[in-house]
Amino acid sequence: MKCASWLSPFCQNLRHSESQLFFCFTIKVTSLRSLHFDTATLAIARQHAEVGQFDDFLALCRQISDSLADDPNLQLDIGALLSSYGFLNDARACYEKAQTLAPTDLRAQVNLANLARDAGEHAEARRLYTDLLRQLPDHPAIRRNALTSLEYDPEVPDAERLVQAQAWGAWAIARTGGVRPRPALQPLQGRPLRIGYVSADLCQHTVGLFVKDVLKTHDPTRVQVFAYSAGQVNDWVADEIRSACTFRDVASLDDAALADQIRADGIDVLIDLSGHTAGSRLTAFAHRPAPVMVSWLGYFATTGLPTMDAVLLDAWHAPSGTEAQFAEPILRLPSGRFCYQPVPWAPAEVSASAFERNGFITFGCFNNTAKFNAGVFDAWARVLHAVPDARLILKWRTFNDEAFRQQVTDTFTSRGIAAERIELRGPSFHADLLKEYADLDIALDPFPFTGGLTSCEALWMGVPVVTWPQTRVVSRQTHAFLHQIGLPELSAKDTDDYVRIAAELANDRERLTQLRTTLRDRMRASPLMDVAGFTRQLEGTLIDLYRRIEAEESHKAMNARILQRTILHVGPGHRNNGAKLPVAFQSSEWQEIRLDIDPANEPDIVGSMLDMAVVADASVDAIYSAHNIEHVYAHEVPLVLKEFLRVLKPDGFLVVTCPDLQTVCQLVAEDKLGDAAYTSQAGPITPLDILYGHGAALAAGHLYMAHKTGFTLKTLTQALHAAGFASSAGKRRLKGLDLWFVASKGPMEEEALRELAGKVLPG
Repeated sequence: MKCASWLSPFCQNLRHSESQLFFCFTIKVTSLRSLHFDTATLAIARQHAEVGQFDDFLALCRQISDSLADDPNLQLDIGALLSSYGFLNDARACYEKAQTLAPTDLRAQVNLANLARDAGEHAEARRLYTDLLRQLPDHPAIRRNALTSLEYDPEVPDAERLVQAQAWGAWAIARTGGVRPRPALQPLQGRPLRIGYVSADLCQHTVGLFVKDVLKTHDPTRVQVFAYSAGQVNDWVADEIRSACTFRDVASLDDAALADQIRADGIDVLIDLSGHTAGSRLTAFAHRPAPVMVSWLGYFATTGLPTMDAVLLDAWHAPSGTEAQFAEPILRLPSGRFCYQPVPWAPAEVSASAFERNGFITFGCFNNTAKFNAGVFDAWARVLHAVPDARLILKWRTFNDEAFRQQVTDTFTSRGIAAERIELRGPSFHADLLKEYADLDIALDPFPFTGGLTSCEALWMGVPVVTWPQTRVVSRQTHAFLHQIGLPELSAKDTDDYVRIAAELANDRERLTQLRTTLRDRMRASPLMDVAGFTRQLEGTLIDLYRRIEAEESHKAMNARILQRTILHVGPGHRNNGAKLPVAFQSSEWQEIRLDIDPANEPDIVGSMLDMAVVADASVDAIYSAHNIEHVYAHEVPLVLKEFLRVLKPDGFLVVTCPDLQTVCQLVAEDKLGDAAYTSQAGPITPLDILYGHGAALAAGHLYMAHKTGFTLKTLTQALHAAGFASSAGKRRLKGLDLWFVASKGPMEEEALRELAGKVLPG
């Protein structure tokens, strides 16, 4: 049976980054005939590749590239196809042609950066991505690729990877308009938790293969599951996931629309399964569409989003101190981060040990060559020196490329390993790849990016894996699996230990045979393959997280109510068109209480300044009175100010503004009594309106709008102090024709009073 895997019919095409195809562009058509030729020939070439006829595939690609060498878009298309089947150098040639033809088009450079990473040329990939980010700092896919590439690069320290991820988080949040408040958490009383999984890889991809059985095993009495699929692949894995939950195809939705769909579904806990890998929708998480957000499974480092509530790891992936690498709090799942189940076409039986047929030990690695680096080659060469008759098989799609094969062979020969001891294999169908584990005795894990599904499959096929866990999470995947199945002794402490473990295992044929025949039983009996146990653990962790955050938010809200300062807004008018609080009071720190004499204005309290008996003594932190105090008679002003003083807390203060009669009278002296002094929402305002009350409002019957007294800077200062206010500061705004004062109930130092006036009075 031929079984497609991950993204193509060939097993080793795991996608962590995006190629030039994530750009929108139009293919340049030189003629209808050439377009038909290109499309038809490319289709034939792809068909050859899909059935493993790589010589014919390569010949056709080269023919198209040479025949239309002046078309940069075509060169990019051919390069992408060649790269997807591992032909690095032919792909590089196409990208370089495109770059020469269109020097300002950065798509070629994006692909060259990906090629450098796939070839293990991490310094070059880093250089290219640094240059791309300088030129296109707001391109989402470039930013994702650059971050993901750092995980393969052994030279980038943990602190630097965190800084760059946090910079991405700040960028993503800024694109949404700033940090969004946490949506309200709905109580779980008598209902299941609503979980949403978001991924572009809910198909026969590593993520889809790891998650499908968990989704199928969820308990509907505890959780209600939604899957948001942002990918383009529909296959048997997608079908299984679709049948197990509410499945939403969201590939065509932008971030805002995806966030709206998640809100409409009432998701309680939203789980990202992609991180910064290809097709990620992590930017939608910056919209904060769910009250609790979690990172799990599909990524191997911090997302950088400060609004993520947790990353799900375990004690093996995240020993104490790993918190320093994450923007998110770490939640450690008790029995492991992953849950493995073999694919249906995995061989039913494990083959006999390879050394029994060959007479020598065969080491191997079927991991992505992007995980290779000088340190890995040094360690592997030392292993081969320590076991002189051993062989090494490496398998990945990039070994389709003849020049790359020679480069890797030369890497070993330069370290004293004969070329005939190294076998390099290209890609194959997944079912065939699993059979090829029969050719291995021991798998060697790369570092710092170790195997994930690859290690699980090696173990399932009876091949023990030697690994070296380091500080970053992605270096500890195989380490975690080995601990889960009871083989911690295969995890090394350093390079010397790595070589020692591999050599000792190679020299213990009896143990190799015993491991070959018992690894499957170990795995079946371990937490690594306990789907029901893992799923109950995951559900419990998410429910506990939700309830904890719900309790924390409730506590915060209670504290906020206790700590929130109140401002009594006197005479504000209607909410829709009345006076607004000064900017200094328009934050969550302040709670507005509206008092107005007119019930039609829908105030919180119906009352007048002369009688605020419904407001308790010493109950408010501040009072704001805008153009009210002139509406009472002069002999009533002391009563109003004493009421203000009564309801203020001991450290409370009053902000009051009213007309400046000194400035108004200057206009009257200039014979401008009926001229418009300024225009308000109510229309033109004249000095006569300022002196006696707005004529139009009075004519409409609002007699309480009449002005019955007035003030200058001097007289209002005197009135405030006579009423008992301990300190005050005032100013005239000549342009505004008004006075502004801040007055404190208790005494204030002059410097503190000036600071307060600077915050609450207009400039």
